[in-house]
Amino acid sequence: MKNLFKILVLTMIFMFSTNSSFAFSVGKLEKLIKHSGLNETATLAISIRDAESGNVIYEQNQNKLLHPASTLKIFTTYSALNVLGYDYLFKTQFYKDSENNLYIKLGADPLLTSSQLQQAFQKIKAEGNSTFKNLYFDDSIIDKKEFATGWMWDNDTNPYTPKISSYNLDGNVVKVAMTNNPDGFALTSLKSTYPMSVISVVKTGAKNDYLEVNRYNWMNPEVVEIYGNLKAAKPINIPISSMRRYFIHNVEKALEDNKISVSNTLYASKILPEDAVLITEIKNPLKKTLPAILQNSNNLMAESLFKLAAANKYSATGTDILGEEVFKEFYKKQGLETDNILIKDGCGISRNNLLYADWMSQALNKIYNQKDFEKFKDNMAQSGDGTLNNRLYPLRGDVWLKTGSLSNISAIAGYVKSQDGHIYSIVILTQNFVQEQSEIKKLEDKIINIIYNR
Repeated sequence: MKNLFKILVLTMIFMFSTNSSFAFSVGKLEKLIKHSGLNETATLAISIRDAESGNVIYEQNQNKLLHPASTLKIFTTYSALNVLGYDYLFKTQFYKDSENNLYIKLGADPLLTSSQLQQAFQKIKAEGNSTFKNLYFDDSIIDKKEFATGWMWDNDTNPYTPKISSYNLDGNVVKVAMTNNPDGFALTSLKSTYPMSVISVVKTGAKNDYLEVNRYNWMNPEVVEIYGNLKAAKPINIPISSMRRYFIHNVEKALEDNKISVSNTLYASKILPEDAVLITEIKNPLKKTLPAILQNSNNLMAESLFKLAAANKYSATGTDILGEEVFKEFYKKQGLETDNILIKDGCGISRNNLLYADWMSQALNKIYNQKDFEKFKDNMAQSGDGTLNNRLYPLRGDVWLKTGSLSNISAIAGYVKSQDGHIYSIVILTQNFVQEQSEIKKLEDKIINIIYNR
């Protein structure tokens, strides 16, 4: 009985000392948040948990549904990995059937390049294939919905939000080089043979201003206009209007370069027949996409994984609807409620995505307690990496975070290791603010520093 009493007393002392330590940090957090004044006009939601136990350390507006922006990539990427695995290979395969037809079975590979297509046709020619009857594309791996529900119309020319397609190639963008001539006007040149016209209204100025790219799809989707001022030469990426046209253009170029002829040049989509024989294939490892997604916030790669996980799990054409099913099924198995959240894409661009901070911190805890957590964590951004390039420098090696930014929305989520070695799951969502994004990011960093110094 005495021993039991001792245990209870020691437990109470431990809890009191721990809570006192947290109370000190919570007081700092409350003061910082109140001083920011954000909750008077905007919405600031925070959820901080002990990563191992799941105990709540601090929460505010934790049950309000808000846009997660690109922090969603943590959760969609992890659920996709649960299906595909770290060793998954994207495959673009080339088959020949008994009637001498060539089939290209697309893999929606976000790493595929036009130079790899060239190499594949070099192998095809080297194996004695110099002529084919028809060329077909089996593009059934994912659907033809190139933008997810809730994407904004002006994403069309945003280089960070290219279209998603079975025909993924060269990051789904065309590179344009911007140069200056002696008269002081910036010029453009395409780094591609793709038939696209660029009208440059870019001028040389005292500084680099934001370059505006316009495309009038109702007139001609292959004509773009670029406006702005440049102090120095600068490359720019322009999303491709039709991935299928772009893919076919590069296939035709590879055929021509390798002196391979196709009798019928009406390239139809057709499911690969059972009697077709594999000639060659292009493979790219999924693991190469993880730093790009989790550190640099690559939307094309995140969205491709989202749909490919669905295609693999359900042996069907991958869609965002099935991707949502993969997501929800995984987190339900982890014991999380998923009926009161909305997931409409895999990358966080959709304005229809809605999560709440408490759910996100719980999900971070579930990931933390998985066997492959260290492998996953190593692909996340530390201070100095990717979107954390100029943030939290003193904390490198103690933070593993994913940022998110949309118009009037800022978010950050992940893991923070405090000075005493504790690891915390942290979610900060800020929405409907009129301040500069940089000011909100500074507040996020101050909150993270309080947790680190707790």
